[in-house]
Amino acid sequence: MKAQERGDKVLINTYGHFPVCIERGEGVWMYDDEGKKYLDFVAGIAVNSLGSAHPRLVKAIADQAENLIHCSNLYYTD
Repeated sequence: MKAQERGDKVLINTYGHFPVCIERGEGVWMYDDEGKKYLDFVAGIAVNSLGSAHPRLVKAIADQAENLIHCSNLYYTD
């Protein structure tokens, strides 16, 4: 299932999403699943409190940071 289809089923429709699936980021640039480059002018709209320093959380964040450290939820991601 594509990220957009899955997201439309499970995300609360607080606001609309752009029809873009962001795959990775490098500095100020984000890249979608088709290789298109975008300037990250949105950054984060909201945050999530996950606590601090739990070993599984630290590993998961480190693994994810190698790919895409943050992407606004205005876009779809896998």
